[in-house]
Amino acid sequence: MTEQAERDQPAYPIGSVDKALRLLVLVAERPGGVRIGEAASTLGVAASTAHRLLQMLALHGFARQDPATKVYHPGDAIARLTNRLERIRQLALPLLSGLVEECGETAHLAALEEAYARTLFSVESPHMLRVGDRSGHTQPAHLSAMGRVLLSEWDAEHVAAAVKASGGQADAAEIARHQKAVAESGYILQHGEVESGVSALAVPVRGASGAVEYAIGVTYPTGRISADAVPALAESMKTAAAQLENELRR
Repeated sequence: MTEQAERDQPAYPIGSVDKALRLLVLVAERPGGVRIGEAASTLGVAASTAHRLLQMLALHGFARQDPATKVYHPGDAIARLTNRLERIRQLALPLLSGLVEECGETAHLAALEEAYARTLFSVESPHMLRVGDRSGHTQPAHLSAMGRVLLSEWDAEHVAAAVKASGGQADAAEIARHQKAVAESGYILQHGEVESGVSALAVPVRGASGAVEYAIGVTYPTGRISADAVPALAESMKTAAAQLENELRR
């Protein structure tokens, strides 16, 4: 497990899910295949347990077993997920780059991962003093601007559960205020709530179902974008979000 993953562990991890996901990563990163013994050693479990987990991955298409060698290889489902993420990257990066060119600040695309907002891609500001690339970084969704956008259409009960799952305490009035802000203006702006001296602006991106699936965010040193300039930047971000939505529906 990476240092970042250790820091981002949920307060109450589910052991079986953790092992299955670690095994999925192992299979995905080993095109040459994974043997049951190797899987058992990596996970710290009995061979019989590793075998059952590999069979479950195979059942859902995430692994396939070579009948001759008994080695497990990446399945078609991994390829589909990889291709989908690559497609999103190819669609999003030009739009994020356009925002960076317009405002001079770092732009991101994020998605929900359980109770957390994970930054999928970033395009950095050209300034020496800037918010850096946050690709792969996670934060409790209720704390970050992009996370609040991603939670903006959830009902209060589910948002409260997400807050609790990420180790926070739900404030019903604050949740309602954030959701109202997105509903009325189409964006959320925050100053220094996650990181002192850093401001963030975020807008929603809807998937084919019409639900909010992603968030586009711009982060910058507080004060470098004036309050008067925020509405115009938010409109540019909404335009980028609409373009991404149109591409995702194709």
